Amino acid sequence: MSNKLLRGTLVLTIGTYLSRILGMIYLIPFSAMVGATGGALFQYGYNQYTIFLSIATLGFPTAVSKFVSKYNAIGDYETTRKKMFRAGMSVMLVTGMIAFSILYLSAPIFAKIQLGGSNETGGLTVDQVVYVIRMVSLGLLVVPIMSLVRGFFQGHSMMGPTAVSQVIEQLVRIIFLLTATFIILKVLDGGLVIAVGYATFAALIGAFGGLFTLYLYWLKRKDRALSHAAEYRRSL
Repeated sequence: MSNKLLRGTLVLTIGTYLSRILGMIYLIPFSAMVGATGGALFQYGYNQYTIFLSIATLGFPTAVSKFVSKYNAIGDYETTRKKMFRAGMSVMLVTGMIAFSILYLSAPIFAKIQLGGSNETGGLTVDQVVYVIRMVSLGLLVVPIMSLVRGFFQGHSMMGPTAVSQVIEQLVRIIFLLTATFIILKVLDGGLVIAVGYATFAALIGAFGGLFTLYLYWLKRKDRALSHAAEYRRSL
């Protein structure tokens, strides 16, 4: 068990570092395309998003991971599969929707705060910042759910799905972000604000990539989970 835990922790650590390295590398070509103004606009959107994402998850995925591990330790796979996962999914759906709604509707307020209370700062207007905040807010509908599924896998001492999904999420996000920015600015000769808006929208696209990866892992391992649950029911 200790070797399995150590191996899982190592895999998770490697996945986290790879994801962070990718997150630093993409900034070089992205900054070259959007410049300082675009970079500031991008950051204005993400400042609010990260705060609301923390509020939406509320540490719930970690709690689910601990409870799943606890019930698995006593062989109660039925509670793990039905009660914990379904209850957690319901909570994440609700909190994600609430966080998205508040951020989307309150975007004008947060945009003005970001600009220091004025309607225009550094060549950026409130309306432009509102657009970017609303584009990135869509990620709140999916990322909390993905976080819960990762916690569920970790509760089963399966660190691989979390590690791989983190890397895939980041790769999909970066590919979409850079491709969309390049096409809008260089091919379509579009505006900087639209390009940055789609760059932040990449958070949602990346989340779908990560969630799909977790779904593939679930398909691969669901037979074993269902078998454990059936054995537990027969033992009652």
